[in-house]
Amino acid sequence: MAAKAREEEEAADREAARERRHVDEDEEYAGAATLRDRKRAAKEEKYRRQAGIIAPLEEEIGDFDKRHVGKKIMENRGLTPHRSKDHKNPRKRLRDKFAKAQIRRKGQVRSMREDGGGYAGEATGIKTSVSKSRRFGK
Repeated sequence: MAAKAREEEEAADREAARERRHVDEDEEYAGAATLRDRKRAAKEEKYRRQAGIIAPLEEEIGDFDKRHVGKKIMENRGLTPHRSKDHKNPRKRLRDKFAKAQIRRKGQVRSMREDGGGYAGEATGIKTSVSKSRRFGK
């Protein structure tokens, strides 16, 4: 079965090769192909990088210094509102927002208490020096 499929593929390849030879002999097709190749070569030449041209650094920047923003960036920035330091980082802003929401929820909903497993005695211990009892009658 596999041999039959292989024979069919080879026959199809031979047929395609015969058609290609016919197309290669066509003058219009050959002219269009050369025109396409010339356009591609011209485009490649136009956008090719020139070797050895590197933009010089204007000044050396120290390890902890910040690079100054260029004029194009500042012009493109437009009018931006002042943001506090906490709101510049979205992950920190959402973390603070969640913490505030938890605080608000504590005022509305009582938190669940773990079951201690019955009475475990006085948590702080019994003070023997303090007496808060009352005497009856006399």
